[in-house]
Amino acid sequence: MLNLQSSVIQPGKLKLGIILLLGVCGTFTRSYAQSTTPILESKMSIRVSNQRMEEVLRQIAAKGNFNFSYSPDAIDVQSRVSINATNQSVREILNVLFDGTVQFKERRRYIILQKAPPAKEKEPTSFYLNGYILDELTGQKLPDVSIYEPITLASTVSNQFGYYKITLPDLPDPLRLEVRKADYTGRTIQINSRKNAYYSITLVPDTLRPIPSPEPRWTTRHDSLRPRVEIPVIVVSRQPDAPDTIIPLRRVERQSKPLSESLQYIRDGLIYAFSSARQLIHTNNITDTLYRPFQASILPFVGTNHQLSGNVINDISINLIAGYSLGVNALEIGLGLNVVRLDVYGVQAAGLANAVGRDASGVQLAGGLNLVIDNVDGVQAAGGFNVNGRDFDGGQFSGMGNIVGRDVSGIQLSSGVNVAGRTLYGWQLAGILNYAHHVDRGHQLGLINLADSTNTVPFGYFSYVKFKGYRRLEFTTDEFNYGSIAFKTGVKKFYNIFSLGTNGFVKGKPIGSVGYGIGTARTLGGRWMLNADLIFSRVAIQNKFWRQPQADHLRFVMAFERKLTIRLALTVGPTVNFLRSPYRGLMDSAAGGTTPLWIGGKPGATQSNYGWIGFQAGIRICNR
Repeated sequence: MLNLQSSVIQPGKLKLGIILLLGVCGTFTRSYAQSTTPILESKMSIRVSNQRMEEVLRQIAAKGNFNFSYSPDAIDVQSRVSINATNQSVREILNVLFDGTVQFKERRRYIILQKAPPAKEKEPTSFYLNGYILDELTGQKLPDVSIYEPITLASTVSNQFGYYKITLPDLPDPLRLEVRKADYTGRTIQINSRKNAYYSITLVPDTLRPIPSPEPRWTTRHDSLRPRVEIPVIVVSRQPDAPDTIIPLRRVERQSKPLSESLQYIRDGLIYAFSSARQLIHTNNITDTLYRPFQASILPFVGTNHQLSGNVINDISINLIAGYSLGVNALEIGLGLNVVRLDVYGVQAAGLANAVGRDASGVQLAGGLNLVIDNVDGVQAAGGFNVNGRDFDGGQFSGMGNIVGRDVSGIQLSSGVNVAGRTLYGWQLAGILNYAHHVDRGHQLGLINLADSTNTVPFGYFSYVKFKGYRRLEFTTDEFNYGSIAFKTGVKKFYNIFSLGTNGFVKGKPIGSVGYGIGTARTLGGRWMLNADLIFSRVAIQNKFWRQPQADHLRFVMAFERKLTIRLALTVGPTVNFLRSPYRGLMDSAAGGTTPLWIGGKPGATQSNYGWIGFQAGIRICNR
């Protein structure tokens, strides 16, 4: 029999096991923390007075649980030193001990000490500064701080421990360091010495900055290409622009999200695809504007503007695969992609795409896409799409589509689609579709024209105006088709007609017809209106619907409309008809019905072309 009592863990043993387990976990946690923190950044306190260097290094190594590696010939280990450091990093302690005469680097659990190379007879071509960036009020070391020299564009970013190192050219011109971090007051440091030096920098928090909103937003248009990403500990936010309002209609205004805000996600995706974390930190920290007359790059940040491409405005910019800059004043050419954070003036040409974060003025040429977040004043031409989020003034030409978030003044020409999100003050010419929220001036010419409201006349195969347009659904009868239905859409001055007529299967009469036409209407006063319609129809002859020889019917209708209610009306009026049919005697049948008034005499048995004057009467359902 199994002895269950022997399987029970005694309370004393259980307590001891838990204590041992917690001890092992604590040891593992401390070991892991030590392994993830570089030796040079580990902190310690040490206080010695007039002791030999060798003994001081031994104490530091023992406190930090690491070893020094050096040659006694390179380091004067017999020299006596004094130091008093409290909670300082190993890097800071060594900088005080050696005062720049020794170089040190970390390898696993060793710090290798080497004598600094002596100054050469020839002047060095560069030198470096290194140290820590600290909060002046708390003494905390600050990560992700941008340090750059605006003349040479040399730059770096402090690491997660607040340490920086920047290499600068030894030039006769004055040099200065610019130190920037979001939510801190920027600082400028003049560089007088041209020697390697250890130099820590303090920053003061910007207490005048606005209180951040509880959720991320877009700020003003100062920099619409500012990345909205979290870069280690920095949250970028922007305030929204004033909402767009549309006034032309006497109805509830649309509260849709502006197109410019949606385009920012596309633009940000292009930036992130080519940017490293360090470059995004520069973009977030640095609000200063730098100027260069010329830049050339292979990829963003791989060019003459170095890591500060996103903060430099150039007169001329040449990009091989892709380029990224703050602005362009004259010309930008790229074989692939051009991305500009703010404005472009002049000519911008790309083999693939141009993306501009604010405004573009001049000419944009792209094999695929021109994307402008705000306004365009000039010409855009693209093999694919032209897209801008706000207003456009000029000419847009594309192979697939032109899309504008707000007003269009000028012309949109595309074999595909044209869109004006708010008001059209010009022309839209499209192979497929034109859309404008409100057409104030100009016209829409396309296969399909759509508008919420219009002051002008659209011309196309199908036109639809949502508010104050012209729409009729009418049911009529005449001498050619006993029953017909037609839909009319557009505006009063010019509308499209789609019709379907039938005689059922009455012997001697056509089965029916399918037609398309155009028309115009004029208000006569009161509840009366006059329509003039021209409709062309394909006729289906009895029992020969699928493989019949072509039979065509052309009809001109002059009809009067009398409103019964705001939505219902009667219509009646004369028609003039011409029928071309391979079937002789089609209208000379004994099928009955109203006898028309023949044009050119009553048709005979051998006649296939007919003309007559008839009538049409019916009822209409009106939109207003």
